[in-house]
Amino acid sequence: MPLHMQAPTPHRPSPPRLTTPTTDITNPAWAQQNLLPIDHRPPRAPSPRPPTNTAATSVSSSSSAPRIKKRKPWRKLLWVKQDYPDNWVDPTFLSQLQRNINVHPYDFYSLVADSTVIVQHLSSVVIFVTSFIAMVKERVSPVSVALVSTALTVAGWAVWDMGWEKREKVPYPSPPPERGAGGSSGASASSSPVKKHRIDSIDVGDNSTSTTTITSTSTAADTEAGQKSQDEQSYIRSQQRSRRLKTAKSTLLIYFTLLGLSPILRSLTGSITDDSIWAIATWLFLANTLSFDYGSGVEVKFPASLSTNAAITSSVVLASRLPHKDELPPNTAHVFSLILTSIQVFGLFPVFRRYLKHVSWGLHVCLTVMLVLGAAGGLGAVVGWGWAVVWVLGVVGGMGGCGWWLIGLQKYKKCIHGPWDPARPVIRRQWE
Repeated sequence: MPLHMQAPTPHRPSPPRLTTPTTDITNPAWAQQNLLPIDHRPPRAPSPRPPTNTAATSVSSSSSAPRIKKRKPWRKLLWVKQDYPDNWVDPTFLSQLQRNINVHPYDFYSLVADSTVIVQHLSSVVIFVTSFIAMVKERVSPVSVALVSTALTVAGWAVWDMGWEKREKVPYPSPPPERGAGGSSGASASSSPVKKHRIDSIDVGDNSTSTTTITSTSTAADTEAGQKSQDEQSYIRSQQRSRRLKTAKSTLLIYFTLLGLSPILRSLTGSITDDSIWAIATWLFLANTLSFDYGSGVEVKFPASLSTNAAITSSVVLASRLPHKDELPPNTAHVFSLILTSIQVFGLFPVFRRYLKHVSWGLHVCLTVMLVLGAAGGLGAVVGWGWAVVWVLGVVGGMGGCGWWLIGLQKYKKCIHGPWDPARPVIRRQWE
């Protein structure tokens, strides 16, 4: 069909539009209701609820809630099972920490005064070594050195013997009480109630008779005290004589023992080379210096055995290097003199030094100065005066510098004490 002959299409009406009421978003009430967060919206009015029993509710809530167990305080004990982990560190762990509770601050002058003991011993070693060098160079005779050392030893022993009574406090044995005619001692008789009653009665009756009786009693007491003092003095003198006799016996024993061993000791180390002898002697003198007991008091009768043995052994080692002719060993008298000098310097002289320090501090300081100057003189005569100056300056600088150094080190001392320190067991022996 041609186009102009087609029937027209009927008109279809469009569907109706749905219209919604317009909302004014500028209204504050709408914005407060729809735009604000839930938390900022105004609360709703609570709805009415029926009344409940408050007591029953609290009881049921407390019974239903789990109970929290209160832990016991932490204790510093490993053998107790606690409600804490093994790596628990309680705030009270370091509450009882103590630092340097037994540390005493040092004083400079007291340190210098204590160093005089070390200086005395070092000076003694230097004097002995320089004396040996002088013997080897044949500047002095070993016999003359031994004679001078013996004379000084005897003088020191005399000074030491003067204070024997005060130093050792010899106890005087009290005599047994003498019994009188009535079977009681004199002391009890003098204080008996019968005699007191008699004196009281005489005082009441006659004054002159009581005075005579009291005077006679005091005279008898004075006589008895004087007799006791005389007996005590005689006992002390007898003890002193016996002690001097023992000292003389010991001296003669040492003298003749050295005299008998000198022919053996003069060739004991003759086959050892010189460099080995010097090295051995040096190490022995170092052992003597390091092992010497510098802190002992007057109650120590003999010095440390290791120090003394090292010094005497060094003298035995050096005895074979004394001057001799050709390939013959040294003279027996020279060996005897050297070993005797070492015994006096390293065995007896320390006892005298301790006693002098105990008796008088001024004499102790004077002896220190004399020993330092004597060692300087020995170094100057044998080695050179430059070494003597170095020795004196080293002694003065060491006494002062070491004191300041030790005081400066105290700030680094941290000695910690507390209840966690290990317990110290107390060992009780059966016989205690």
